[in-house]
Amino acid sequence: MLRRDFLRGVCALAAMAAASDALPSQQQSLSYYLTAPSSDVPTVLWLRRGADSYRIDYSTAEGYRMAQYLLRDARANVMGHPSQGLLRILSWQQAWLAAYQVHQPHDILSGLRTRATNSMTEGAAYGSLHLPDRAGVFRAVDSRMPSISSEYLGRLAALARAGGVGFYRAKGFTHIDDGRPRIWRK
Repeated sequence: MLRRDFLRGVCALAAMAAASDALPSQQQSLSYYLTAPSSDVPTVLWLRRGADSYRIDYSTAEGYRMAQYLLRDARANVMGHPSQGLLRILSWQQAWLAAYQVHQPHDILSGLRTRATNSMTEGAAYGSLHLPDRAGVFRAVDSRMPSISSEYLGRLAALARAGGVGFYRAKGFTHIDDGRPRIWRK
């Protein structure tokens, strides 16, 4: 089976399981679904930072702004531009999990980092893909999902073969980027 056919199938399954288009209130349990766009890559994902949790169709201007906000450098309160490739990887992961009835948002630990925040982050690389390029585009996220191990999330991201994956098992999160494919463990 081709990857494209697999992704179309996952999108179709997730679309059939669609329950609601509304943003969840704090009293509701979180639900999740994907739309089935004309392309073979889903464009909807759940992101959560702190108490904020949103369903995002990042192919729209409003959805992309929401992704910018949730993936901002919260310490410096600076927003950048998450790369489309990064958002596709996160969305692809959620589509895969949704096919197995796992419907949870990614908890974002770190998206964009300013130079100052990066220098204060333990173990951060000088040329980190969390840092914005000249156009303000950043290409990395550190995330976790409450009921999914960081090992599993990392292996799933590596399966996509769309970028780098860092396993931080002791700290309970996974680094995902849309740079060159590579894997490392800390």
